Amino acid sequence: MQHNPNHDSNPFMGISQKMTDHLKTEVYYDIKELGEINEIMEELEHKARRRMRYIHDHMKNCGECLSEQIKSGMLIELPDYWQLQQQSGGGRYPKLHYQVN
Repeated sequence: MQHNPNHDSNPFMGISQKMTDHLKTEVYYDIKELGEINEIMEELEHKARRRMRYIHDHMKNCGECLSEQIKSGMLIELPDYWQLQQQSGGGRYPKLHYQVN
């Protein structure tokens, strides 16, 4: 686990010294654990985001996945999509530089 320097800062900034001393004796370890838990949650969120991006990229570029998505109705083929646009008054076909998956 990487060390986050932001958690080294004083969590009691902006309050009186008396209140700081009170919190340090009563709940300091709980606050410290919450900071550690937050750091772990952020790390897990980044891992989950990377995994989702990998899956999403795979499904956009894998022929087998694309075929299954078309069969299931999740996706339609480009000619069908263009035909739907024209039928609904969408006009011309998109320009070539817009035809990117």
